Amino acid sequence: MQNPFKFYIYEEAAYIYDSNQKRIFKMGVDESADVDGEIEALILESGEEVDKEKAWEVSGLDKLNPV
Repeated sequence: MQNPFKFYIYEEAAYIYDSNQKRIFKMGVDESADVDGEIEALILESGEEVDKEKAWEVSGLDKLNPV
């Protein structure tokens, strides 16, 4: 089974695309959010596809320590 998630960097922010839901979400420590349709299209067309580790690094989630 193929991984349903793709990761993108766009304007110094990290995003995760869920191909099952056909939705993209901003990743972040301070803010995680849904993305509007126009911005979603820009991210998918112009964003840089990266691996999960790079997306976590850019979003700052790699700095969180599990409790």
